[in-house]
Amino acid sequence: MIYVQDNRRKFTENEKMLLYSEVRGRCPICGDNLTHKKNGIIYKIFEVAHIYPANPRIEEVILLKNELLLSTDVNDLKNVIATCRKCHKKFDTPRTVEEYQKWYRVKRKLIQDAQTKSIYELFNVEDDIRTVLEKINNPITEKELVKLSYDSLRIDEKTNGTLPYIIKRTIKNDVVDYYDYIKALFIEIDNNIPYKFDTVASQIKVFYCKCMQTNQSQEYIYNVMVDWLDEKTGSYSKKACEIVVAYFIQDCEVFS
Repeated sequence: MIYVQDNRRKFTENEKMLLYSEVRGRCPICGDNLTHKKNGIIYKIFEVAHIYPANPRIEEVILLKNELLLSTDVNDLKNVIATCRKCHKKFDTPRTVEEYQKWYRVKRKLIQDAQTKSIYELFNVEDDIRTVLEKINNPITEKELVKLSYDSLRIDEKTNGTLPYIIKRTIKNDVVDYYDYIKALFIEIDNNIPYKFDTVASQIKVFYCKCMQTNQSQEYIYNVMVDWLDEKTGSYSKKACEIVVAYFIQDCEVFS
């Protein structure tokens, strides 16, 4: 379609602030701040950039005819992004398929991240998981660790090409070092409160399934699971959260 009139619309201040918050106040392309302070006043210095152009020229229509769209409405918030003027200008002149695909990926991830954050609010995790995190960080843990045999690992059979090798290796090491120890901790918790582990495991499983509806990349799911657990436990220890997620990968609640 060739546009013969200006299809841009004026975005409201609320919409602009949503877009600003989406990128956390920094240009998602170069990382520059999107505001500056002068004489005690904060000024916005970002622009609202269309990813698929609002008024594409004939050559742009041809150039992008086979590319995926974030929305069929060029003025939908899914098709625009807050960015600095420098990156906006570079993106528009001249437009290339490579840069379009890059901006498409950046915005798609921002959309997915926002969807995932909304899921965080729907799912809580039992407070007892914090006890497990604290025990993992306990200095006496080293004496109590019993390494799991590599022959018992289920990681290779449960992972696919969407999980980078370096993350898979980290998961394997965490499982080997901590699986039996964490299992013993959950048994101890269950002895005090029956079926507590089943409750935690079901929460992990349901959250995992919900995330899979947003993005099925195992790298994405792993990072989301760690971030969710970290947020729900008051950011106590991200590494401890990685170890617990690795436990549930081995135990089949994640990547099942």
